Parts: sequence; C-alpha cells; structure tokens
Amino acid sequence: MAPRVPRISPALVAAAALCALVALAGCQRKGIEDLVGDDLFSISLGKLEDQIDLFQFAGAMAEPRNTVFMRDGWFYIANGNAGKIMVFSSYGDLIFLLYNPQDNPAPTSLGKVDPSTGAASGAESTRGAVAYPFSDIGEIAVASDRTLYVDDAVAEAKAVNDTQRGLILSRVVLRFDRKGRALGYIGQEGIGGTPFPYISALYVTGKDELVVVCRLPDSSWEIYWFSRDANLLYKSAIDAAHLPVLADKKSNPILLSIIPDAEIPMLYLAVNTYITTGSSLATDAPNEVTARVYRLDLGTRQYDPTWVQFPPNPPRRERVQLKTTEIPSPPSDLLGLSASGMYYLLAYTDTNLYTLQILDREGRLKATRRVVMEDSELTFRDVHLTSGGLLYGLFADRTHARVSWWRSDLLPTGSSR
Repeated sequence: MAPRVPRISPALVAAAALCALVALAGCQRKGIEDLVGDDLFSISLGKLEDQIDLFQFAGAMAEPRNTVFMRDGWFYIANGNAGKIMVFSSYGDLIFLLYNPQDNPAPTSLGKVDPSTGAASGAESTRGAVAYPFSDIGEIAVASDRTLYVDDAVAEAKAVNDTQRGLILSRVVLRFDRKGRALGYIGQEGIGGTPFPYISALYVTGKDELVVVCRLPDSSWEIYWFSRDANLLYKSAIDAAHLPVLADKKSNPILLSIIPDAEIPMLYLAVNTYITTGSSLATDAPNEVTARVYRLDLGTRQYDPTWVQFPPNPPRRERVQLKTTEIPSPPSDLLGLSASGMYYLLAYTDTNLYTLQILDREGRLKATRRVVMEDSELTFRDVHLTSGGLLYGLFADRTHARVSWWRSDLLPTGSSR
C-alpha cells in the first residue's frame, strides 16, 4: 500500500506565506536599503567627436581635468585631455561639440556652426560643432539659459605674477551661449578682469549667479560671487587661521570644500576637525575626527553660531590572520546641497560599496541608502549632485566610459527650506 500523504489546509499555506512576507519585510526594515543605479549610456575611448580621451603616455592618466555636468537632462562632458566639451542627451546622442581643432580631427557627424550667427550647416542642422582654441579646460558649469562656463588657462603672456603672494594668476572663466558663441571671459573683477588663481569648482545658483571657488597653495581659499551679468557681488578669502575651532579641545580644523547656497549669499564650509584629548601615547596624535558644516554669511562676513555635524560612520571589520579587527572609518564627504537645503553625504563603506546619507538643515538624518559603485576596476571616477538631489557620474575603465545615475532625488525626505 502506498504511504498516505497528509493533506495541508489552504488556509494554513496562506497563513505561512503571510508570516514569511512579514518576516522578510521586517528584515528589510532592519537593514539599509539599496539605491539602485542605472547606466544611461557608454562612450568609447578615442579621438573622434563622440569619443572620450582619458589616457595619454601609454595609459597613464594625464594632468588635464575631465568632468561631467548635468543640466535639464543633458550631460556636458569636459574632456580636458582632448581639449573639447561634448554635450550628450540622456540616451547618449551627441548633440553639440565645442572643440580645439589643433587637438581634434574635424567632426564628420555634426553640422558646422557659424559662430557669428549660431546657424548650423549640413544635414544634421539640429546638431552642431564649434571650433574654439581651448588651452587647458578645467571645471565647467551651465546656467538655466544654457550659458556654458568653462574654466580655462590664459596664454602665458597674459598670466599675472602675484609676487606678494607667490602666485601665478592664469585661470579665467570663458562664457558661451547655447549656440556656442564666445561671450568673453570673466576674471576677478568681472568681464575681462584679472585672472584667477587655481579654480577648484564652479557653481551656478538658482538665480543663475556664478560662484568661482579658488584654492591656493597655502591651503587658503578665495570665493568670487558674480551676478548673472558677471558683476562682482561678493568676494571672500578664507584661511586656516579664521576657521571655526572647538574651544574646549585641542583641535586642528581642515577645510575640505566650499559650496554656495542656491538662493542667498551663504557659503557652506565642510570642515574636518582633528581632535587631540591627550589620551593617546603620542601627545600630538589626533584621537578623533569631527566632520561639520559651518555656514558663512557673505553679507555680514560672520559664521552662523549653529552648525551641522555629520553622523559618524561605523568601523569596518577586517580579519587579519586569526584575528578580527575594527578599522575606523573616515568621515563622510559632503557631496553637495540640494536646492531644498538638504545635505548629501557620501561615505566609502567597502569595496564597490558606498553609503549615501541625506540630512536636513538642522542635521537630522532623513534618508540612508547603500550605493553600489563598481569602481574597483575603474581608472576614472567623477561623481556629482544636481540641484534637485540626483546623484550622477562619469566612470571609465580601460575599454570604455559610461554615464550613470542614481535617483536619489526621488527619496522621501521632505523639504528643508
């Protein structure tokens, strides 16, 4: 006789399935959710108009900078190695090209644009290329009317030797309209002004005001804030001696980055403070690192008495031979601020894994996500944040480059303003 198979009640099956789902949901709530990214398009490596050149000298990274800027669904890629700026749609179609003809072959898939009229010739009249003698492309930024700002070097004969500070002032910000027509350059005083020192970042505010952030060799900074008509509104110099310090502890503040507010003349200073309490064996060795954002009002030239402190990152556990040790994690990097006033922090967690944290203006944690960036095999990485809070970047290995994004702008955080 065949063995008797017990019957299982359908209600019991449904109850068991429901319990499993509840348990799974509970497990997911206890962990950190993943923020899944998307690769939008890839770019082959090479010299053609729709290719990117990231390597010189038998594969070694060259000095010129390469970066990406996203605005209204378009991706502006500054390829300093090749002396060109490419504009791609989110589908990877090359829309526009500004290029130095001495460093690039003549484009074949784009209509040539007359720089005096902005009219494109050829079959591809909606896509065009404009020649311009770039010298050393650096940072870029784009305004709402598609005015393109490009950090570039002046000719050696036009550089200014600042003997008092031991600086060579050689950087300017070029301007181009949406058709690629050159609109002159911006210097320290405005249009046609004295060249800047080294430019570390360019920003365009919600009012289309240009902010130029310069970093000097002595670890001091200079900030120039211009109106949309390129009139100088604010200038500020910040050195280590005038950074906020923790009064009750022996501390050494290091200024890592400066980001302007989107609406008002306010600067956000990301400062890591290395604190010594005297409990370490080496009396000058720091015991802890505190990461904060301080607000500097350019109107009053005073620091806001309040600040935002970054949440500490848990230590990483690594097994060395038969012993598991905890390695302290460095503070998060300030990736940027959204137009709504949220702070976006990005911290390295493990190989190919990062942690994204979003804080409101008071420093309250509003969202945390794990972000996978498979960068262990990468040779180039450039990550940014849009004013709307979207995370994106340009990545490359030895075979191709790609543009990817993570829709952090869709995370439920609420408004901070």
